[in-house]
Amino acid sequence: MNNQQFLDVIYTHTEGEPTCIVHGGIPYPFGGDILDKRRYLQQHHDHVRTSLMREPRGHQHMFGVFLTPPSDADHDAGMLWIDGEQFVDMCGHGTIALSMAMVAHRLAPPPQENGLTRIRFETTAGTVVSEVKADADKVHWTRFENVPAFVMEQDIPVNVPGLGILKADLVFGGNFFAIIRVPADKQPICPDNGSYFSHAGQAVKAELNARMEIRHPTHPHINGLNFVTFWHEGSQPDSLYRNVHVFSDGKLDRSPGGTGTSAMMAMFHARNELEVGRPIHSEGLLGSGRFTGEILGETEIGGYRAIRPSVQGTAELIGYAKWLIDARDPVGRGFVIR
Repeated sequence: MNNQQFLDVIYTHTEGEPTCIVHGGIPYPFGGDILDKRRYLQQHHDHVRTSLMREPRGHQHMFGVFLTPPSDADHDAGMLWIDGEQFVDMCGHGTIALSMAMVAHRLAPPPQENGLTRIRFETTAGTVVSEVKADADKVHWTRFENVPAFVMEQDIPVNVPGLGILKADLVFGGNFFAIIRVPADKQPICPDNGSYFSHAGQAVKAELNARMEIRHPTHPHINGLNFVTFWHEGSQPDSLYRNVHVFSDGKLDRSPGGTGTSAMMAMFHARNELEVGRPIHSEGLLGSGRFTGEILGETEIGGYRAIRPSVQGTAELIGYAKWLIDARDPVGRGFVIR
């Protein structure tokens, strides 16, 4: 009998953006914090990341998470976010999906007296707290308070292919984002323009990473720009904006984006265009559904004026898998076709 590795996975989508939830099959070592767990996965189980995110099991735009045991009594679980290229520090659409899936599969703490299930997650960006609304028949939504979001620099000139020199704001919302407003009449944000935004986002990211040293003021392991956000006015009259987030090797977030909504609210707040306590609606690439964001309060991070962002959305369960990872099958460990 061969010694095999089996992985238990739950699949969801959040307004079209997938989440592959790896919740069984990884023997995490005792002790250590969330960064130690990430290092352990990188050293011993990175083939799991590539096997699930890339072909033949995944695809170019697949996104996922390792659901880990908590490192201390202050947290209920850990989240380590992944795509086909790397580990990512935080993810909002996935937090919405993971929180709902944990409640649906009885993996979360019991509900509180108000009927909401509260889950405290540790991430490599800090603590994230979810509240999940459910009843006996259905899990309805997740609302989570993200790590503090802040603007690091405003109005950075950058060359956007086909559009010339535009201005970017460098914002942290759980990941670093370069946020750029584009003219809707020239490059509307929609699925038909996905290839353009993928190419343009990669070009902008390469330019800014070459020109700037980007590092979180209190979490030095978070460095470099990985997300570029393009936005313009929303399709619905009560939406604050519509956007698309481009990350890693040109992957496109289909959803409005949770860390992206956090970053966008920080950007608007820094420009005195969004006040604390005012709910906003954000639209994503597909335009199929919206997230609701709200600034809960102000704070400070490493000398930067910051906000406490909250994001609410819903996700759908779409399937399960028990994957076999065979060490004798190198192709099965994942491949990329450019």
